[in-house]
Amino acid sequence: MSIASFGALFAVWLAAITLPGPDTLQLIRTGTRDRRAGVWCAIGIMVGNTIWIVSSLLGLSALMVAEPAILHLIQLVGGAYIAWMGWGSLRGGLRTLREKTSDMAGKVVDAVAAQGEEMGAWRALRLGAATNLSNPKAVVFFASIFAQFVRPDMSEGWTVGIAAFLVVTGLAWFIGFAVAVRALAEKIIRNGAVIDIAAGVIFLVIAAVMAAEGARGLLS
Repeated sequence: MSIASFGALFAVWLAAITLPGPDTLQLIRTGTRDRRAGVWCAIGIMVGNTIWIVSSLLGLSALMVAEPAILHLIQLVGGAYIAWMGWGSLRGGLRTLREKTSDMAGKVVDAVAAQGEEMGAWRALRLGAATNLSNPKAVVFFASIFAQFVRPDMSEGWTVGIAAFLVVTGLAWFIGFAVAVRALAEKIIRNGAVIDIAAGVIFLVIAAVMAAEGARGLLS
């Protein structure tokens, strides 16, 4: 894997974990009530992400060794999916900017915190893992992303290094978010439109590269 490919993977991974979605909303819901439960929920979310990451790396590598043309098909399908996700994110961000609804951020966070229900560590961890694993878009997302960056001839060192890097950075983000959830949650909700637009642009660029490589591979 080249440094450029690794940088692209890092960029799309950051966009994926910081983009407000089910995992982020679950952390807001849990962490504003109990910071300790929020940290365990964050760990649970990364347990789910780790399962997706390892399964994608091992499964795609084995599949592409057996049938290399599948890589190009997945690139086309994955590129289309990421483009759809990027367009939806971009459109949603622009719509939010027009409607100017982000001023409700503080009220949303305060309302969740006011519920004040404590949660045990094991329950919070299971809740985080279940939230991540129950998201039907996760398997498509990971398959799409890793189809772009994983290669059959990639060394075991790169494979382990990529998995470890994604897990560590994911843990850092989600645990950091859980610890500072009161401040970060309001800022993310308030700036959700900007985050949506930035993530949408990143996804659209990655999708274009994936589709171009997939088409070129199938035609060659």
